[in-house]
Amino acid sequence: MARKKNITTPDPQQDTASGVSRRGLMLAGGAAAAAAVLNSASPASAAVAGGGSTPLARAAARADGSDDILLVNGRIHTFDDTNSIVDAVRIRDGRFVAVGKDAIRNGNSKNKIDLAGRTVIPGIIDSHNHIALVSNRPGHWVGLEDVFTHQDAVARLTAKANTVPAGELVTALGPIVAMQFPSNTLPNLATLDAVPRPVMIMAEQGGNAVNQAAVDYFAAKGITIAVNAAGYPTGPGVGLALQRLRQEMTDAERERNAKAALDYYSSLGITTHLDEGAFHVETPGTAIWNENAYTIHRGFLALNAKKALPARIRFDYLEEDSTADLPRLTARLRNAFPFYGSDMMRSGGIGEFTVNGFGGGAVAIGGPIWLAGAKAVAKAGWRNENHSLSANDIGQIVAGWEAVNAEVPIGDLRWVVAHVPNIHLDHINRLKAMGVGLKVGWGPTRSGSNLGPKHRTIIDSGINVGYHSDGGDITAINPWLNFYTMITGRNLAGNAVWEPGQQITRDEAIQLATKNNSWFIHEDDLGGIKAGNHADLVILDRDFFSIPDSEIPRVRSIATIVGGDVVYDAGQIAGLAGLDNGTRYDAPSA
Repeated sequence: MARKKNITTPDPQQDTASGVSRRGLMLAGGAAAAAAVLNSASPASAAVAGGGSTPLARAAARADGSDDILLVNGRIHTFDDTNSIVDAVRIRDGRFVAVGKDAIRNGNSKNKIDLAGRTVIPGIIDSHNHIALVSNRPGHWVGLEDVFTHQDAVARLTAKANTVPAGELVTALGPIVAMQFPSNTLPNLATLDAVPRPVMIMAEQGGNAVNQAAVDYFAAKGITIAVNAAGYPTGPGVGLALQRLRQEMTDAERERNAKAALDYYSSLGITTHLDEGAFHVETPGTAIWNENAYTIHRGFLALNAKKALPARIRFDYLEEDSTADLPRLTARLRNAFPFYGSDMMRSGGIGEFTVNGFGGGAVAIGGPIWLAGAKAVAKAGWRNENHSLSANDIGQIVAGWEAVNAEVPIGDLRWVVAHVPNIHLDHINRLKAMGVGLKVGWGPTRSGSNLGPKHRTIIDSGINVGYHSDGGDITAINPWLNFYTMITGRNLAGNAVWEPGQQITRDEAIQLATKNNSWFIHEDDLGGIKAGNHADLVILDRDFFSIPDSEIPRVRSIATIVGGDVVYDAGQIAGLAGLDNGTRYDAPSA
């Protein structure tokens, strides 16, 4: 077996005999949400789906291995305890049961898949994004984060339009950024007029775009979208259009677009999302980053109840209290449970704000209300995540959490600081001493002096470190765009945005997004291809580890497997079609 450099990995809590985590289940907010989440993992419901047999009974019936999925003749980067590279892996009942030569020794299988030398990695875990915001975008949503010319964008939108009833709206309401395109602009009205349906685009960065059919569509609703001489919307029209669409949005539409968003990111290799919420509004707003925090998961819950989630959903609770009595945070800590749910949908902790993250004065990071919130989270025994955007706030977080830790130890709670563009070694060492972890990434659309975090310094320090995109409202979720910047130090326009010497290797990028991220979601049986782990993996369309840097943003999956089910298949590998038998829901939990 070939070996690769193994960067610092969070300590696993692992049963070394079985390879299965001892971690218990704990989390979700509210009885209704808990019931919907737990329904997917119920042995009784699984028995009904299986024609009267339980998942364990079906597993016993297949114990001879004849129904296993056996992948052979690949270049499988396991990111296991030794970062080995093997040529075969065996999957049974949603988990890896054998890797390398052991996978072959266990016998043949009718589901033997020849990978023909293709590169395989573990399923990507994005440990901090805003996928729930994306799932609530109205219209017939289409993902555009992997197209790099206006012509390709039009082709993608047209393909979607051809599946949409006449007169209905096609949308790309984030994630998309203007920097994806050589001109650093979105396609304009004249270009989008080639799409045979109304089209509205709201970019995370780089403006908005519509075609004439969309202008007419909203005019019929009494909303005027003004367009300038260059063919781009101006004024409040697009925001008002979004607000109207949200007012008209049905639960069926949320479910449809939640599925569309998760399917899209499955095609880019993401198998687990940790959602960090949205800025709460009671009524629909005009901003792309706002949503009702109490209904934001409806689409995911509906899919989960039907055992139809194509990716694992984990979610934190973004809190926004601005008063010393902390009404919302207090209610959450009293009435919800951390890390509670099923293998496919589970709650997490508090984050990415403990209180109103952009408030000033007493509620600001380091202020007395913020500090009281952090202490409340610690006393409740919950995970806490904050983001840092400046040199001042990282210092305030470190000092504030040291004060909390002196009163209520947080070393076992896995608290996290995300983004950290201005972190220094002193901050890193003090956070490490408290058992806090850091999340890095978050960078393909940076520009000017907005430098990314010191990846090399962070990794070399030995602190727990994982990958996140923070995408969905202000930047891109596509992991390959983020990996490109982390590896090259350049944004999508080719400009240097990393400090010299702070780039990381390709092996390190994947490890941060797989094995290391298991620590950040509190699940030691995800993130690596090894016996006992959930069978989540991605078969890539090219060898990420050897292609030129310029190709990294264009990497895609040709097949994505979650819990032994093929949730995305580009049709390039014989034998994969139809291998979705619900094992991602039936797999015995750790």
